[in-house]
Amino acid sequence: MRIPEIRDRMHALADEHGIAELHDLAEQTRRRKPIRRAPPRWPRLTENQKAAVRDAFAANPKLGVRELADRFATSIGRISEAIRGFRE
Repeated sequence: MRIPEIRDRMHALADEHGIAELHDLAEQTRRRKPIRRAPPRWPRLTENQKAAVRDAFAANPKLGVRELADRFATSIGRISEAIRGFRE
């Protein structure tokens, strides 16, 4: 059984047996919203910057990600996102 199915079964049992506390316990199995603990250190790249990164990488594929990050004043993670096309 998966957690949502267990939660539904707990609600059904709570109704069947009249146990209000079981409803509360079932609701505690819900996933909490993720909390961003720190602001992003590097802003996202614009579409023009992503295109420039892809062009620079295509022109010289042996260029390291660190060199590209230094050239575009961003993190290696943002460079990787631009090259691989993530977060589009």
